Amino acid sequence: MKINSPGDDKITVDLTKQDMLELDITYEDMDYSTIETRRVIWTLLDEAGKVLGKEVDPSRRMIIEAIPKSEGGCVLNFTILDSKRKTFPQKQLLKKQCESIICEFENLELLYRAAEGYRGCAESSLYESGGKYRLILSGLCDARDIRQYFSEFSKVTNCDRLICEHTKEHWRTLIAQNAISTLTIG
Repeated sequence: MKINSPGDDKITVDLTKQDMLELDITYEDMDYSTIETRRVIWTLLDEAGKVLGKEVDPSRRMIIEAIPKSEGGCVLNFTILDSKRKTFPQKQLLKKQCESIICEFENLELLYRAAEGYRGCAESSLYESGGKYRLILSGLCDARDIRQYFSEFSKVTNCDRLICEHTKEHWRTLIAQNAISTLTIG
């Protein structure tokens, strides 16, 4: 776990996959309305206070942003809001960054079967290299069900920006956008 404070009102906590296991939480399960997530947040803020040598009051208003890491784990950004502020965001206390996943298919038949059964609305693009096909699905705010569905047909991995850019640069583009709907037309 790495903790730093890029500003007086900001705290960044970088959690590894092992840290997440020790805290008994996954990125997908993070939801501030659950006591488990609150316990983890309070634990992390307590540890941040010790590491940074300052008091961090978990009862203060703050914005919490969770960003998944491709190798597992996640980065949590805490922004402590000014207590003099009259209005606060009420809707979403824990903001998850929308993520992308890569589905790598061994052949076209599996790709078509997966595309025909998918009923979601994620952005998608398709690439080919050496007889393998990569479908990049992006704009997913809750990818758990999508990941589970596509894992029946392909190897599914979280997609950080570097993996996506490598695929776009080094693999042959077959369909740049709306790949799933293009594959299932007709």
